[in-house]
Amino acid sequence: AAFAMNSTARASRQLAIALALLTAGGLALAEPADACIAPSTFIELTADVAGSSQDAAGQPLVPLGSYERFSPDGRFVLRSFSGARLGQVSLMELPAFGGTVVRAYTTPLQNEAFPVQGSWRWLVNVNGDHYRLQDVLRQQAQARPLFRGGMTGFYAAAAELPGDQPGQVKIRSLSWPNADGEDSMGVGSLSSRTLTVDLAQQRIVADSGRVYHCRDRAREDGAMYALPMLSVDGTEFAAMPQNPVQGQPTMRIYGFGDDGKGCGLRDTFAHASGKTIFGFPGAGQGGDLAYEYRGQAWWYSRALQQAFNLATPPARAGETLTASAFPGLTRDGRVIYASTLRQCDAQGRHCRQRVGYTVADPYQSAGVQAWRQQHPARAHQLPVCITQKQVRQLRAGFAAEHGLQP
Repeated sequence: AAFAMNSTARASRQLAIALALLTAGGLALAEPADACIAPSTFIELTADVAGSSQDAAGQPLVPLGSYERFSPDGRFVLRSFSGARLGQVSLMELPAFGGTVVRAYTTPLQNEAFPVQGSWRWLVNVNGDHYRLQDVLRQQAQARPLFRGGMTGFYAAAAELPGDQPGQVKIRSLSWPNADGEDSMGVGSLSSRTLTVDLAQQRIVADSGRVYHCRDRAREDGAMYALPMLSVDGTEFAAMPQNPVQGQPTMRIYGFGDDGKGCGLRDTFAHASGKTIFGFPGAGQGGDLAYEYRGQAWWYSRALQQAFNLATPPARAGETLTASAFPGLTRDGRVIYASTLRQCDAQGRHCRQRVGYTVADPYQSAGVQAWRQQHPARAHQLPVCITQKQVRQLRAGFAAEHGLQP
């Protein structure tokens, strides 16, 4: 028996040594198929990808940009104000799980360009020119538009909907009110436009014209709205009434209705927020939401009707992570946002700033974990985490759909 025990112990030690040698030699064992992604990952945007200037101390200043949109698989970032090296708008390519930004692509687009959400089939310039994503990735600044139409101007957004006939899709677009105004920019009445596009010919075959929304809600919301945003499936929109007759001026979620002309109230925030970004809809409910507010990224669960701060505890003294501009939500639920990471030494001194993108799993955030402990009977309402398998499958599917290399 003693010999058997010694043999077992010896075999266990040998296995442990073998595993250690494999890992040390770079031959790490494959992760289980259902392994969770990291709760939060910072992906640095380096000077060799984006270019840089220098601060007063001679340290590189990498341009982060100030208006980002994220592809459904989390691989690409459409970024405005990209710096002198990359021009007004660039596409950034992110790795699957960590590291640094893979590469940057120049584009022919102007600041505030936006994707057609849901599919990312097209990228849209502020004048309404629609470019195919594959063309921009392959031809970069030499890409040519296919057609022009839809809402234009400051902070416009668009989403793809199914068409009424085979071979057609609809593009619904929404823009900021008074996009060309100065004192009143971003505040006013809400309007949208829906195009029908023939996919084979890449041309517009129908146009709804401008449709105004929420005029029938003047008794509840007043007539003026701000910070509108379109859902990724084009069926909902968010907007903040500026002078509501009922309630506080917080973000509200509305539905377009089957005819695309409605303004049905679906949710009202009980708290202050920034411009709200939609995720993909789930079973029987609209997509979850995300927003930046005072340098923090927040995730709003539609199932729970509750917001959670995605901030992570600092790893050491003096460390801060500041969210910038607008986050994005991938189809599998990751929240991605441009961010600035301030890192210091163990004594909290000799600090430096790095810019890049933070990928967060909201289900593993400290706020959601605390909620699970407080509501154990309801914990099943949220997934445990987002898995590495989900991310790989999503990236592979998006690449195949657009004819891209994985």
